[in-house]
Amino acid sequence: MRNAVTPRTSRPWLPLVVLATIASARCATIIEEETGAMQGDHASRTFYVAAGGHDTWSGTLAAPNRAGDDGPFASLEGARDAIRRAKSAGALDGPVDVLVRGGTYRLGVPLVFEPEDSGAAGAPVTYRAYAGEAPIISGGRPITGWKNNGDRWSVHLPEVESGTWQFSALWVNGERRTVARMPDEGYFYTRNPLPPALNPGRVKYPVQTSKGFYFAPGDIQRWENLEGALVVVYHSWETSAHRIAAIDDEAHYVTFTGGACWNFEEGGACQRYHVENVFEALDRPGEWYLDRKTGVLYYWPLDGEDLTRAEVIAPVAKQLVLLEGRPAEGAFVEHLRLEGLRFYHTEYGIGPEGKSDGQAAHSVPGAIHAEGARFCAVEQCEVAHVGTYGIHFETGCQDNRIVHCELRDLGAGGVRIGDGWGGDPAAPTVRNLIDNNFIHDGGRIFRSGVGIWIGHASYNTVSHNEICDLFYSGMSVGWVWGYGVSAAHHNIIEYNHIHHIGKGVLSDMGGIYTLGVSPGTIERYNLIHDVHCYSYGGWGLYPDEGSSDILFENNVVYNTSTGGYHQHYGKNNRVRNNIFAFSLNDQLVLSRVEDHLSMVFERNVVLTDNGRVLGGGWATAQHWTDVNCYWDTSGEPMRFAGRPFAQWQAEGHDRQSIIADPLFEDAAHFDFRLKPDSPALALGFEPIDTSRIGLYGEKDWVNAPKRLSWEPVAIPTPPDPDPMSVSDDFEATDVGEPPEKVQIWGQSAESHIRVTDEKAASGKHSVKFTDARPARSPHEPEMAYRVSLGTGTAVCSYDVLLQPGSSLRNDLRARKNTDSIGSSLVFNGAGELIVAEKTLLTVPHGAWIHVAIQIGLGGNATGTYALAVTLPDGETRRFDDLPCVHKDFDFLLRVFFLSYSKGGASFHLDNIAIDTAE
Repeated sequence: MRNAVTPRTSRPWLPLVVLATIASARCATIIEEETGAMQGDHASRTFYVAAGGHDTWSGTLAAPNRAGDDGPFASLEGARDAIRRAKSAGALDGPVDVLVRGGTYRLGVPLVFEPEDSGAAGAPVTYRAYAGEAPIISGGRPITGWKNNGDRWSVHLPEVESGTWQFSALWVNGERRTVARMPDEGYFYTRNPLPPALNPGRVKYPVQTSKGFYFAPGDIQRWENLEGALVVVYHSWETSAHRIAAIDDEAHYVTFTGGACWNFEEGGACQRYHVENVFEALDRPGEWYLDRKTGVLYYWPLDGEDLTRAEVIAPVAKQLVLLEGRPAEGAFVEHLRLEGLRFYHTEYGIGPEGKSDGQAAHSVPGAIHAEGARFCAVEQCEVAHVGTYGIHFETGCQDNRIVHCELRDLGAGGVRIGDGWGGDPAAPTVRNLIDNNFIHDGGRIFRSGVGIWIGHASYNTVSHNEICDLFYSGMSVGWVWGYGVSAAHHNIIEYNHIHHIGKGVLSDMGGIYTLGVSPGTIERYNLIHDVHCYSYGGWGLYPDEGSSDILFENNVVYNTSTGGYHQHYGKNNRVRNNIFAFSLNDQLVLSRVEDHLSMVFERNVVLTDNGRVLGGGWATAQHWTDVNCYWDTSGEPMRFAGRPFAQWQAEGHDRQSIIADPLFEDAAHFDFRLKPDSPALALGFEPIDTSRIGLYGEKDWVNAPKRLSWEPVAIPTPPDPDPMSVSDDFEATDVGEPPEKVQIWGQSAESHIRVTDEKAASGKHSVKFTDARPARSPHEPEMAYRVSLGTGTAVCSYDVLLQPGSSLRNDLRARKNTDSIGSSLVFNGAGELIVAEKTLLTVPHGAWIHVAIQIGLGGNATGTYALAVTLPDGETRRFDDLPCVHKDFDFLLRVFFLSYSKGGASFHLDNIAIDTAE
């Protein structure tokens, strides 16, 4: 569908041959008129587009003339082509304005601009709304002809039945409607992952546990149109969407046509999912269902909706505007501007193999998409009702502006800048400005969509944006995991207001999230609050893997689930003059301990209401922490990495810091202005003026976010997982295979976990951890058993044989990550057994020892555990009342075995048993 606006003429009675003659004459004279008007000067030229126009007219009139033989163009495409003709004739060397009249211009395919459509410095080509009017560029199609079938109305769409049109969104009177889903609210929950390999003599399960799971009886059924159903699964920081391949009704498991990026239940038991586009789920007003076999669309109207009058739109176009430069050839789309236009309705369907991205819905394009664009701008536009990201300036985009735009009702996120994987280093994305935009209501299809995402791109400025109402991170900057070379550096993130994200749906997110080494990057004067995760990882500032050389200053962060600041791992970050307040858990988290300076933390104000200041590896990590002001409003004793402040200072930290009320004007109501006599000022803290943060300009624009309202975050309680016990001597597993019923991370050809017959504590088999660097993480390879034990006393025992240089860590955890740990044992390369930073004993290398742990769960939890180690000579050393890493630990979800070995060292495990005591 090239353009669905129907041109019309004021003389419909003219014979077609006469119309054709007139049209031919007009086309022959357009170039002559354009050329004559421009010769001898550099004056601007104006064209018009209107719904009553015609692409064979001159486009130089704002409305049809009285004769009905000239007037505006009917489409932006018509205006573009006229400008091309005039440029090829040498007629345009000044600015060109294309004024688009009010109305809706429907596209079936994107409007494409190529290098020949460029303007020039001082002479841009601008497509803008006509003064006082609001034109809409729509990739949608109105649906009419509804039949009333009682509660459910229906309409037959022949293109759907023939397979030439599919869609996954529907809007009624300008509002997105919900595709029929089960359950209506909340989630279904998986009951177990499928085993990772075929098991002779048993039901033949799929090889990959990423392609299916067990479900509770009745949750997945053989619905009438199973091929059209979509199963949406919630992972920690992503979602995946799956088409059903097969259902086993007796064993209650489902398999999919395509896998997810992770094994199901990798992040924990009872993984959430829901099912979409099932007719049987069409059970309440506001829901719709599309039968792709019969081509019938069903909709249950809301009270008061009349489908004989309502505007119902389904998307056709996947994108709306493409700027297609060829940066590798040095051919750019330049000096082209879009101003004051509204871009609505795009489709992004899920194919027969489903869809799963690793993070941030990174493969989802933008409704406006650019490659090789320079000195272009999208200003004062609205992008809404799309199935994708709003705008993406990708490979080779330089010196562009996205300013004063509203992006809302987004299938994924708002703005993307730069490449993800597979970018072209010879075509860098640099020096783009994303300023004064209001981005909200995202993740409507791909819940991991980010407000503003910067991948491989540098020297960009992201300023004065308001970002809210997302299910994942507000911003994401960088796309390298670890310390490798990154093309994301010298990015300035400033004066942004980011709030009400996460909303209890996804995990492992940040108000501002970063990756990789990023010298010159600054995050300053950002206001971040109300970041709420599902299970873990609702942080304000979140420098994740390898984030290094970043300056965080003058930010205000409050009301987060798990911390105002979390550094997973990185180097030489500087965190100064920030305010961190009111995390539900530890206020500041430093996770990985490494042998370099992780950060400098100075001249900050930290306010808690639970006494939990520092969590993670602060006690042993390398950092410089000083001249900070700490205060707790609840009267709870403040704990610094589990220590009182005096001990923390005695260990060399925060020597000049104080515990004192910083005297905010009204911290209870989040007014963090400091009173003149604040002790923080005496430390050199510089007041942060939050009035300059966020949107600026006309009053209505600045106040636009006030029309939104927020409901309290309510997270449904999952069912109790099925408890499991482990008793594995590895005798039933073939040599060379991984152990069964475990999840394994970080394997490679050099580092792996395999069953072997080299050594055994009993029988003939054991499991061998071989760890040859380099590895992505120092604790890999690793494996974990999921047991889901919540009552009584858990007993975990195993035999271990260590070699010189081999290092084993064994954790009992409540989840995959490290913020809820009961016992944690470390056998280092010298054979020392270390618990809570103390060496309990040294075990011999090359001989089997037996380890047994007992830890209370549920009502039996005491915050401590007992350990017994039986040495090769039969002596048993017992250690009672050892402290849990987290004193509130009361549920055992997983038992981890992690290798910290170096240089190819290995160790063996045998006779692993995990259960509850009688």
